[in-house]
Amino acid sequence: MLVYRSTVAAAIFAGALLVGCTAPDQPTDLRKDGPPDVTVVMVMSDLLTGIDPSPPALSRLIESATYCRPEDEKRPGLVGLPDSSTTQVCPDDLAKSSDTQGTAEGAPPSWFLRVVFDELLDPNVEDLIPELDAMMKPTGTMLGSFANTQPVTLKCRDSAGNSADVLYNGYYVPNGNRVSWPLGPALFVQPVNPLSVQTGAACEIGIKDMVHNKNGQQVPTDQRSFPFKIAPMTLRFSNPDPSDDDPGKIELDPDSPVAFFWTAAFTTMPLATEIHIFEGPNSAKDTGDPTVCGSGGTAVASAEIATAPRGAGAATSALVMNLSLNLPVPDDVHAWKPQTTYRVQFGANAKITPKQGGADGTFPTTYNLCFHTTDPAP
Repeated sequence: MLVYRSTVAAAIFAGALLVGCTAPDQPTDLRKDGPPDVTVVMVMSDLLTGIDPSPPALSRLIESATYCRPEDEKRPGLVGLPDSSTTQVCPDDLAKSSDTQGTAEGAPPSWFLRVVFDELLDPNVEDLIPELDAMMKPTGTMLGSFANTQPVTLKCRDSAGNSADVLYNGYYVPNGNRVSWPLGPALFVQPVNPLSVQTGAACEIGIKDMVHNKNGQQVPTDQRSFPFKIAPMTLRFSNPDPSDDDPGKIELDPDSPVAFFWTAAFTTMPLATEIHIFEGPNSAKDTGDPTVCGSGGTAVASAEIATAPRGAGAATSALVMNLSLNLPVPDDVHAWKPQTTYRVQFGANAKITPKQGGADGTFPTTYNLCFHTTDPAP
C-alpha cells in the first residue's frame, strides 16, 4: 500500500540486511524449505471512501484476491485491517479458490498488485537505491526498486483485443505474513502510468525465472501467470445521494453542487438533454415539497443545466463531476435557487467517457434524487 511506502521502504532496507544465510531467530509462519509458492495475488480494488471527503482521496486499503492457491494452509484467510475492521482474503475452505479468481478488478486510476509468497525471496529481486531529499542529497533511507531488475511481466489488452506491455516499478517487501496487512512477503508492483490502461481491460501479471528463494529455487511453473481486470467506468455514489434520506428531506446548501463520484477521470460528460431536473418552491422555508419528488415541479431547461469536473490531472478530485444550474444574475453566485425543491433524473443515453479509454460509464436510469435547498447564509 502506498500509504505505508516510507515505513515499508525502511523495513525493506533493514529486512534485506537481515535475510542472509541464516534463518531469522524470531518466530515466523513462513516455510523454510521447498520452492517459493505463490499463496495469493492481490489487486488494489477499493475506491473513494466516505461521503464527499475533503479532499477526496483513495484509501488504498482494500485489496481483492485474483488468485488463492488451493489446498495451501499458508494462504491468508480472515485478516485484520489497520482500521480495526477485517477482510476475508481467501475462503476458509482450502478447496475453494478466490471468489474473484482471475477476475479481481484493479481500481482506476491508481491500481497496483501484490504477489504474496510462503517464504522469503532472494533480495536481489530488487535494487536498493538511496532516497534523495529536495536538494538531491541522501536521506539515509534506502528504497527498493524494480526499475532495472523487472522481475515480472505486466500486460493488458484494450477493447480491440490488442495486448501491450505496461511499464511498471515496485519493490520487494520481505516483512509480513499471512495474517498481517499488507500481506507478505511480497512483490509490490505498480504501473508507472496507470492511465495508460483502459478501464475494463483484461490484464495479466507473470513471474520471471529470476524470482527465486535464497536457495536458488524458482517459482513453480504452474504459479507463473495470473489474470486480473481493471474495473470499468462506474458511478460510485453522489453527494447528496438518494439513499441519504427520504425523498425531499435531504437538505443542500444552495452554494453546493451535486457531486457524482466515478471510478476514473473523464473527458466528456453527459449531454444536458439527458439530464432531467424539475423544480418547485419549498412547501415551507426549509421543508421540501413532496409533490416535486413525485411527478410534479417545473422542468428546468437544458440550457440552464451545468456540469463541470471538480478537479483535473491525476488528483482524485478529477473523478468527480459537479452538477448545478446556470442561474441568471443576481442568483448566479449560487449552484441552486435558495428554498427550492429539486428532482434529478437521467435519460437512457446519459454517459460519461473515461479519460484513459474504455467503455463509457452510464448514469443509472433508476437514479432519482429529490432534495431541497435552504436559505443561504447572509
